[in-house]
Amino acid sequence: MVKEKMKKIMKEKKGISTILAALLLVVIVVVASVIVYAWSTGLFGGLMPSSPSVKEGLSMDSYRWDNATGNPTLFIRNVGTVDVTVESYYIEEAGQTKSGPTDCGQTISVNDVGQIVITPSGFTWVAGHSYTVKLITSRGTQFAFTVVAT
Repeated sequence: MVKEKMKKIMKEKKGISTILAALLLVVIVVVASVIVYAWSTGLFGGLMPSSPSVKEGLSMDSYRWDNATGNPTLFIRNVGTVDVTVESYYIEEAGQTKSGPTDCGQTISVNDVGQIVITPSGFTWVAGHSYTVKLITSRGTQFAFTVVAT
């Protein structure tokens, strides 16, 4: 008697179709794939507010040439999230590279402007030529700026 009641109940109920079941499985796999991709590329770490963001950022507001010494002074603004210490610099022009002092040690606070005087020894500036000045920070980050000699 119980068996007959079960058969009667089961006949009236319909299960999920195979097409809907396959579609549901595909949706689950796609969502899981997106979550694994986001986790593996570090997207979640960048979106979480608790992760500290340490970024060095420098931009050159302007520069001027000192007529007495013939060397440029760069006015550099710290646009990053931490104080930046400029350790050294390199000057590049047409295959010629000259390094500056390795003991610059000038620290620029966040949102402040610092003056960096470029004084390479044995380097001749040629009027009208453009030079790339690369500043190297204490964290090893490089920032390149272009100046034109006057």
